[in-house]
Amino acid sequence: MGVVQEIGGSRLSLILAAERLFADFGLESVSLRQVHEAAGHRNASAVHYHFGSRDGLVEAVFEHRMSLINRRRLAIMERLEGEHRLTEARALVGAWVHPFAEELRPRAEGNYSLRFLERLLRDEPLFIQRNALQEPGALWVTGWKVAGALEALLAYLPPKIVRMRLRLLRLQIVSGLAAIEARGDREETDFHVEGLIDCLVGGLAAPVSHEAQRALRDRAE
Repeated sequence: MGVVQEIGGSRLSLILAAERLFADFGLESVSLRQVHEAAGHRNASAVHYHFGSRDGLVEAVFEHRMSLINRRRLAIMERLEGEHRLTEARALVGAWVHPFAEELRPRAEGNYSLRFLERLLRDEPLFIQRNALQEPGALWVTGWKVAGALEALLAYLPPKIVRMRLRLLRLQIVSGLAAIEARGDREETDFHVEGLIDCLVGGLAAPVSHEAQRALRDRAE
């Protein structure tokens, strides 16, 4: 049992060190040597032993956070369904935001998960896209389940506008919460999170401007 716990602790220490370094410096700027040093590992092959490759490490960090975030979101969606609230835009946006916002609760090792996810969206879009297209149960799928319900609510808008707004919504959720995480202002976290949700809901339901309609027509021609 002691050996198993040691191996598990070694793996987790690498995940947490990588998450912090990736969040602070970006995925491409961090070497595996830096990850080993930050995790306190003398074995220079520890990442390859536990994760197989650098990409395997990135995926492990991603899964470490998203598996829990998805369980939270599924629980919220089940509750909303039971309360017949799947047609409420703010409740649905909240179901997308709040599971991420739980990551703002202070941790002994510090909070870096949202900034890591922001970096991943920016630095490794193909990784995110590939994961999103996996079978149901994949790590981004619960967010897109919320998006499907929102898309139905916004059916009165042009489909291309809806798809664009939902893509922006995902980016704005992660970027907005990453900014809150970076500020570290614990006293006003709830206020900032709920204010972010208000802005997101307003953006989703905003009237389509004449300028956007013209740009959409020009693109179609």
